Amino acid sequence: MKLSTSPGVVPRIPSIRRWTIASLLLLAWACGGADGPGDSPPTARAPASAGTVWTIDRADDRATAPGAMLAYLHGLHRVVIDGDHTFAGMTRLRASRDTAGNRLLTLGGGLTATLVPEGDLLQLTFSTGETVALRQEEAK
Repeated sequence: MKLSTSPGVVPRIPSIRRWTIASLLLLAWACGGADGPGDSPPTARAPASAGTVWTIDRADDRATAPGAMLAYLHGLHRVVIDGDHTFAGMTRLRASRDTAGNRLLTLGGGLTATLVPEGDLLQLTFSTGETVALRQEEAK
């Protein structure tokens, strides 16, 4: 491809080259390549508290199988309680307190679950009647 060489006329870069250069500059900027060599992203800080992790008690009681199945289905097979916050994995659950002061979790489909302390365990009881025990995980 021949560029225009008339006096007073600026040579034009073909359209494809312009888009390629613009794309490369945009990519370099988006990836952080346009920053100085000493720049680094801010470091994420650890949370103030890690919370207490509760997992399904692995008892061989077949009577708790429906409750365990519901717990797995809703991600409650492992629950983290950190102060007033309750998490199922990385999902923060909507929690409130019932009249007895127990933690009441609102789940999808109108289902609720209540966490009731019983000795060293937490009893997870669903609004449909299924129940399963949660045991506190030991620190590793």
